Amino acid sequence: MSILSFFHIFPEYLIIIGGRKMKKEEIYNYLEENANSSTLSFSQRGPWGSSKYRGNCSGWIPASLIYRYDCKSVSEIFAGSGTTSDLCKDLEIPYVGIDLNPNPVRDDIISMDIMDESMELPDGFYESDLQFLHPPYPSINGIHYSGSMWKDDRNLATKDIQEMSWEKGMNAINRAVMRGYAAMPAGSYQAIVVGDIRRRVDGKSVFRSMLSELVQAGELQQVLIKMQHNTVSGRSANYSYGKRNFFLIEHEYVVVYKKPSGYEIAYVVPKKYSFDIRDSKCATWKDVVFTVLHNLNEEASLNEIYAALEGHKKTQTNPHWKDKIRQVLQMLEKSGLAVHSAYGRWAAA
Repeated sequence: MSILSFFHIFPEYLIIIGGRKMKKEEIYNYLEENANSSTLSFSQRGPWGSSKYRGNCSGWIPASLIYRYDCKSVSEIFAGSGTTSDLCKDLEIPYVGIDLNPNPVRDDIISMDIMDESMELPDGFYESDLQFLHPPYPSINGIHYSGSMWKDDRNLATKDIQEMSWEKGMNAINRAVMRGYAAMPAGSYQAIVVGDIRRRVDGKSVFRSMLSELVQAGELQQVLIKMQHNTVSGRSANYSYGKRNFFLIEHEYVVVYKKPSGYEIAYVVPKKYSFDIRDSKCATWKDVVFTVLHNLNEEASLNEIYAALEGHKKTQTNPHWKDKIRQVLQMLEKSGLAVHSAYGRWAAA
């Protein structure tokens, strides 16, 4: 077993000399063998940062990005336990980070609320060719940063994304992404680690995906899969979503953007739309009538079916819409999707 492999598997035996944890050559040699595909899987987090810091990211993730994109300097929003700071010291490249923690864990991490636009980002953000973000996941039960991971002597809990609702937290994350992107020099990369969340709300299992609501800044370069190891949900049989009709969440995403020019700020913001299927141009008559049958519960008369559709856009474009409904009901009956239970009465099969 090589020295690198030994320290990678048993970091507790690592001897730190002058703040260094691993040699630059050792790091790059390891990455050359283990970071070549779009799936990044590191069972050990590496010797950087603190494993006691809940939700912290393996140092091998920013290391892989630095190696793959040949980055010479790094900036970081949500610097947390100092993982990327320690890594950059070993790689001998400039680093600057910001974090909400009023007492940052490293000298090159500055205490700053990214939401406070009256505060300027450090100069290093305007010079780095990789900007790394691993934001807190909004509203996860049981994980707290302000007042738990670090002492909150400035009443910062209201600004802590971890303590925000899902909607407010994702809005804050997207603002942080765009603010960081605005400071990036042309040609630089922005990498954001996000994940999926399943939690119980009012006794109901709710799934949320940060990826689906993340702002897309600049040119999307790649979406990498980051495998998760030693997760609480993976170790515990008490997590109800692991025993039901769901798969355990054992991955995150690393979304990589590139800033093509200095002046342009091009971005895509996901937007939700909701409308009645009876007013949809995309839905067919079969779609609509089938849905109406199910929403009218067990059985309905033709007049009740007509009433459920009358006045909606689907009927406004067809003067013979009642005839069309009867035709579709007969078609649904033939395919086994509806039952003609009595004269003028229909039900979903």
